[in-house]
Amino acid sequence: MRWILALSCLVATLGAAVSPDTTAKRTRSEIEAGLKALETKARTAQEEPKAPDGTDKGKGAKAIVNDLVIKPDELKRARAELLQLNSYRYLCGLEANVVLKEEYNLTCKFGAYLCSVIGRIEHTPAKPAGLDELVYKKGYEGTSRSNLFWSSGPDGLTGSVNGYMDDSDASNIAKVGHRRWCLNPAMGATGFGQVRGYSAMWSMDASNAAGKGEHIVCFPAAGFWPLAYWPNSPAWSISLDPGRYRVEDNPELKVYLLGGTERFPQDTKGLKELKLTDVRVAREGMGIAQCVIFRPQVAPKRGNRFGVSLPVKGWRSAKLEYIVEFY
Repeated sequence: MRWILALSCLVATLGAAVSPDTTAKRTRSEIEAGLKALETKARTAQEEPKAPDGTDKGKGAKAIVNDLVIKPDELKRARAELLQLNSYRYLCGLEANVVLKEEYNLTCKFGAYLCSVIGRIEHTPAKPAGLDELVYKKGYEGTSRSNLFWSSGPDGLTGSVNGYMDDSDASNIAKVGHRRWCLNPAMGATGFGQVRGYSAMWSMDASNAAGKGEHIVCFPAAGFWPLAYWPNSPAWSISLDPGRYRVEDNPELKVYLLGGTERFPQDTKGLKELKLTDVRVAREGMGIAQCVIFRPQVAPKRGNRFGVSLPVKGWRSAKLEYIVEFY
């Protein structure tokens, strides 16, 4: 069993734009080469774990229990989750050079520890009786500025990014907030920490100046999309910079199953229009603060091609239209 919890806070993004035009141009071989390059880069990472000592972290937190020491195996799993995060970002056309930051790893470790003490994931927990004040403050910083994840197994890190990207259970589908934080164009660094099945991923980083722009970030992205990066049966989403684009609250969104046709979007006669559920527009400040969420009632299979049509004010035409092909 797994649970995830996302948080809200506005992060503005303004500079070089990402759109369906960007991802639609890539071939399957280019996509696979890009994913392989990310794996190679991850294998050469030389970061080393450091135990918190309370002398230079700015918060005065001390490692008073073994749970607050970042262990080598945990850092290894954090690197694996970072690779998964960067892979999703790459597939969506975003900067895929997010790095682990030691301070964020530490703070997330304390946040996961605080969740383990209270026995649940919560962003703003009250101070548990008997808990050291400095540990609580550092833990609260971690819970209040991170995506949170819980697994019934002892390892709360492995698979956490897939969980954040899925984000389509009943308690999260209205906002897909975890996903929007993962795909925040302004993110340049993150951190991961875990304690006994609880884990946290630092989300409120906006250090990536190259990520500023009038973005349209689609999941799945336009063009080819590998089924290996399609967790479970997630909802689809389109995040659009609200400073440049506007989508109505009840948009006339359409998704077609294309088969082998090349007629979309010029001619949709005879195409199978798919039933959509969970259609909504979320405007909370989670990464990009305007997100269209929808779930086509067809589980993608290898070779399936879908056409998406969404009315968008500010786009070069009346509708944003693109094709996704799963492989």
